[in-house]
Amino acid sequence: MNRIGQYIESLIKKNGCRQSDVAREIGVSRQSLNHIIVGKRELSMPLALKLESFFNLPEGELLKMQVEESVDDYKKQLKRKLVDALSKVNAFWSYADVTSENIPDEELIEKTFTFLDLKDIALLFELYHRDYIRKVWRKNMAVQGDSLFNLNVMIAMYYFNIKQPEEYLKRAEQAHVKHLLDYA
Repeated sequence: MNRIGQYIESLIKKNGCRQSDVAREIGVSRQSLNHIIVGKRELSMPLALKLESFFNLPEGELLKMQVEESVDDYKKQLKRKLVDALSKVNAFWSYADVTSENIPDEELIEKTFTFLDLKDIALLFELYHRDYIRKVWRKNMAVQGDSLFNLNVMIAMYYFNIKQPEEYLKRAEQAHVKHLLDYA
């Protein structure tokens, strides 16, 4: 059962109704309503509006929930795809059990930039906001000096439109070293 189905079911119970009662009131079959509740079917616009009216919900609430759930499912699928691709190139060689649910976002971003190709990297920009990706890249990768310098130049130019990437990277590394020395 999906979240929207659980929510509709809780509304039915909260109002002391049965599925068949609600279905009859809104003019659909009990089977149709049940298919939505168990997640076999998505809500249509007319059915969502009828349910919202029946339960006195704000207009658009059910459809908004459905879209949010759809986006969440899509993002989970993208994350699984990236983790699978990274596993195939042995990017997690030092990890015992990596899944899309337990890998930190920063780690996924860094490893995707380091090990995968442009089409896979593009998926990061569907998963996360550009500003967050840039922050993670700057914090974890741009400060690594010569070891990732050429890759970081490409990332700086191609993904973040940084005009003088070599100078940017040197400044980022210097700021990072200064920050480390300040805490030493």
